[in-house]
Amino acid sequence: MTLIYTPLPIEMVLEGIDRNGPKYQELEVQGVKLQVEQCGVDRCRIVRLISTDPMDYLKNQYQPGTEIRFVPRFADN
Repeated sequence: MTLIYTPLPIEMVLEGIDRNGPKYQELEVQGVKLQVEQCGVDRCRIVRLISTDPMDYLKNQYQPGTEIRFVPRFADN
């Protein structure tokens, strides 16, 4: 918990807090669904592993905080 001591109204302090948060995406990597946060043009950091297979949670490459290369693929129209 964080305490903020300020003479400003709470509305002014928290203004825009919901717009400036991290942007998360869901990706599927080798059949495993991941929630990631983009770190750069071609890199992203794993935030969360979304899987019903307990063995996926034992794999080091899917641990939260791990950076992976991200190359977006565009659908052919």
